[in-house]
Amino acid sequence: MHPILFEFGPFTIYTYGFCVALAFLLGSGLVLRDAEREKLSRADVLDVLIALLIGGLVGGRLLFVVINLGYFLERPLHIFMLNEGGMAFHGGLIGGVAGALLACRMKKISLWRMLDLVSPYAALGHAIGRIGCFLNGCCYGKCAETGLRVTFPGEIVARVPVQLYESGSLVALFLVLKFISRKKTFEGQVFAAYVMLYAVLRFATEHFRDDNPVIFAGMDLPRLISIGLLVVGAGLWAWLRGRKKQGDATFTR
Repeated sequence: MHPILFEFGPFTIYTYGFCVALAFLLGSGLVLRDAEREKLSRADVLDVLIALLIGGLVGGRLLFVVINLGYFLERPLHIFMLNEGGMAFHGGLIGGVAGALLACRMKKISLWRMLDLVSPYAALGHAIGRIGCFLNGCCYGKCAETGLRVTFPGEIVARVPVQLYESGSLVALFLVLKFISRKKTFEGQVFAAYVMLYAVLRFATEHFRDDNPVIFAGMDLPRLISIGLLVVGAGLWAWLRGRKKQGDATFTR
C-alpha cells in the first residue's frame, strides 16, 4: 500500500488521485486522436469529455457515499475528501453518461457515436484507476490463506489482490472493445457491449471483494447493479440494432 506518491513542501500528491488523473489524460488523448478519424471536432469532443469527467466524478462519489452512508453521516466533511479515495464505478458510469448526454445535445453530436468512441478507453482508464485502488488500499479483497495474496500495512491477514485482478480484466475488456469497434455494424454497439461485458466482469470479481455488505439474496449492491446493467445493455443492443435494421429497410425501399 502506497497511498502518497510524493510530498513536496506543503503539497501532497496522492497515488489514487494521480492514477485517476493519468487515466483521464491518457484516455482523453487517445479519444481525441481517434476523433480525427471519425471526422469529429476535437474541441467539441474535448468539451464532451470534460462534461463526462465531471458527471462521472459526481456520480461515482455520490454512490460511494450512499453505500457507506453510516460512515459519512458521522463524518460529513469527508464526503469532499476525494484524496482519500472512494469512488463507485457504477455511479461514475451513470453520471458520466448523463454528462455526455447533456454535452452531446449542446454540441449536436450523436451520443451513441461518442459513447462508442469513449468506451474502450474508459475500460483502459478504469484499469489504471484500479491500480490506484490497490496502492491506496481501498476496494480490498477477501482474506486468503492460499494462492496469490497480499498483506496491507497495519493488517495481519493476507487478502486477495482483487484490484489487480480487475485491472487485468479491464485491459482485456479494452482489447475486446477495440476489436468490436472495428467490426461494429450500428452506432452504440461498442457502448452496449461495454455495459454488458463490464457487468459480467464486475459481478464475477465482486465475489473476491470484502468491502461491500450483503443487502439482498446474498448479494451486495454492486452485484445487484451489475445485474441491472446487464439487462439494460442487452436491451440497448437489441434496440439499437433493430433501429439500424429498420433504417436500412426504409432506405432500400
